Amino acid sequence: MSLDKILSTDTGRSPRKRVGRGYGSGLGKTGGRGGKGEGSRTGGKNRGPLFEGGQKPLWMRLPKRGFSNFAHEVKYLALPLNRVLARVQGGVLSAETIAASGLVKPGTAIKIVGGRGEDGLKVDRAVTVSVPVSGTVKAAVEAAGGSVQAAG
Repeated sequence: MSLDKILSTDTGRSPRKRVGRGYGSGLGKTGGRGGKGEGSRTGGKNRGPLFEGGQKPLWMRLPKRGFSNFAHEVKYLALPLNRVLARVQGGVLSAETIAASGLVKPGTAIKIVGGRGEDGLKVDRAVTVSVPVSGTVKAAVEAAGGSVQAAG
């Protein structure tokens, strides 16, 4: 047994391509990219899965019908009642007073929902709510002697 028999340099990996290093490398001149066209340019051959070789894609050929509410949808930020009551002082819960307390940015669409645990719906004072609320919050506020002006 000798060292040339037990130490093999064959790792099963092919050597990396040295592109554009002359004709002797086998990848000179065009660097294995061929002649002209999109594929020979930098950033070429970067087509998505819907590309159909220049033909009008299927998603553009199909008729567009129906209505999507995506552009008109109002997304509400859900705020727990106990968090709002801890932050806002006074008897009025409006979008302006909640924004002034620093809980949300002004102009954010909010909805007051019940919090977790037994303190989640605990109302310690009579408040007037003028933002959308859940049904459980409405019942808790009215039970404490408050009123809800905006139903959610």
